[in-house]
Amino acid sequence: MNGIRFYHEFTNKSKRQSARTVVGALVCNGQFWSTGKVCYEALAGLFDHPNSVVCGTAVALDYLHDKCKRVSEAKARIIHPALFERLQQP
Repeated sequence: MNGIRFYHEFTNKSKRQSARTVVGALVCNGQFWSTGKVCYEALAGLFDHPNSVVCGTAVALDYLHDKCKRVSEAKARIIHPALFERLQQP
């Protein structure tokens, strides 16, 4: 999907324990500042459990760097199918 970067979320900074969710950062909309941090608009899990329902949010670049790893769209589809159900809604 053009304009979206996918980030696999982990439970801690060591990035060893998967949260089994993915953040879809809407890089096509550019970056913005919020409370002193550079952010992207994003779609992410609403709850802290695997394949959580998804909502719109903002995500700080610091968070993506500290607790996430960038993944391909194909891998993101396997990890968090609910994210793609939301992305395919009109």
